[in-house]
Amino acid sequence: MAFLHPVFAVIFIFLFLCTVLEVYGNGKKQSWYVWAGGIMFVLVGGFRYFVGADYPIYNQLFHGFSIYVSYQDVADKAMFITNHEQIEWIFVLLNKIIGDLGMPFFMVTFVMAVITVSLKLSTIFQNVAFPAMAMLLYYMPVIFFEDFGQMRQGIGIAICVFSFRYIKSRNLPMFLLMMYLALGFHKTAVVFIPAYWLVKIPLNSYRIFLVISLSVILAPLEVYRIAGSLLTAIAPQDISGGYEGYVDDSTYGQTLGAGLTDIVKIFFILVIIIYDKEACKKVLYYEYMRNLGVCGFCIYYLFRYNMIFAIRLPGAYMFFATMFLIPNIMFAVKDSIKRVLHFGFTLYLISMYFYFGNGAAQGGNFGKGYRNVLWSR
Repeated sequence: MAFLHPVFAVIFIFLFLCTVLEVYGNGKKQSWYVWAGGIMFVLVGGFRYFVGADYPIYNQLFHGFSIYVSYQDVADKAMFITNHEQIEWIFVLLNKIIGDLGMPFFMVTFVMAVITVSLKLSTIFQNVAFPAMAMLLYYMPVIFFEDFGQMRQGIGIAICVFSFRYIKSRNLPMFLLMMYLALGFHKTAVVFIPAYWLVKIPLNSYRIFLVISLSVILAPLEVYRIAGSLLTAIAPQDISGGYEGYVDDSTYGQTLGAGLTDIVKIFFILVIIIYDKEACKKVLYYEYMRNLGVCGFCIYYLFRYNMIFAIRLPGAYMFFATMFLIPNIMFAVKDSIKRVLHFGFTLYLISMYFYFGNGAAQGGNFGKGYRNVLWSR
């Protein structure tokens, strides 16, 4: 049986102990373990060396940007002017600046890790009553796929998550600016633009059950084809073209198979439905977070007949569903239920630690093949 590198076990144990302090302590948020966890995330992710499924591709792109891409190409891309460059403009600009300065590729992964982790964790600390629990849910295994693998989408999701402060304050210009910046890293950020208005839809337990059930029922109709037509009509070709390319893709356009993920999602949905009233009463802006999380489940089920859409498009919404709703619900319920939920989710995360460590982690070199420029090359 294969395992994750010991450095990841240290982080897991640290975060778990912090969740125990939250659940069995006085319930007061502590910033020091958010800082400590964030620094550890940045160190193991930002300075990784040929670790992560997409690392070789990003490394190859990094060396090509300085040679084959001009700053005019970047400017054209930023203004949605058609050019030969296919990668999002801020990501290209970041790589080109670091490359032109003669710095190595690990500076790209470090800068992106700093931005991603700081945006996500600062928003978690501001809006989640049990931030350590949120960080543990984020850590296992979201961060490995989202931020230590698909870095562009990871930072795009981070900017979407950070924009929540402007959704709360109803500051539309700043929210739209965040969406423009998020699109500069990954096209899927376009799906989060409706979030500004979705948070105002009145929901309750019955309506949550209804809209998610409706999404499951409508899934065979492949409504994502309608969404493609809509994007073609209103979005720049750069975005709509990327979407259409995956509609009938022979590999990623296939139906997403059922598995452990679906069982976990059903459990999450049940917890959200059952304890909706308690969380709404005790957590400020919980209704906003809940609406975003529910939207994530709806997108997942509506698009599950297309694998890439079901996995990629709900990303920012599902971040709220998992990292915001579950820890806030644990805070809101009475102590006996709080401890049962903590035990249940901890058991799930421990199981996921070994399941991931013995599976996908090995292909990404997060096991014994893990290397870090701080101590090994």
